[in-house]
Amino acid sequence: MRFLRRYQYLLCFMGLVVVASVLVINQFMANASAHIKLREDFILLHDEGKAEACDELYQKLIQNLDRLDERTLVDDLQRTSLLVDPKAPDLDNLVWKYYVSVKKEVQQRAERRVAAALQSGEGSAEQ
Repeated sequence: MRFLRRYQYLLCFMGLVVVASVLVINQFMANASAHIKLREDFILLHDEGKAEACDELYQKLIQNLDRLDERTLVDDLQRTSLLVDPKAPDLDNLVWKYYVSVKKEVQQRAERRVAAALQSGEGSAEQ
């Protein structure tokens, strides 16, 4: 009992940190699953030929493209590459357009990483 009284503020703070961490992790997982659901709904609507609803989901996916982490982008790239022919352009196919957009985003991020690695390599080589 004396221990609890002595360290009550520290224990409360630690409990608050644990609760906040759990909530943050839960939110990250919810965001990831929401994107996957959105992508799968987009593909399902495209397969069913519902162009208007598919176009709305396409716009949402494109708007959130820059906020996605690289793993999610690669998952989207793999998932859409199964549905389209990457070498045959199909400008009317929204899944193909999304595939191309994701591929460009992945390439741009890779180029930025390579440039940053080269720059940090040059900086460490000079020292």
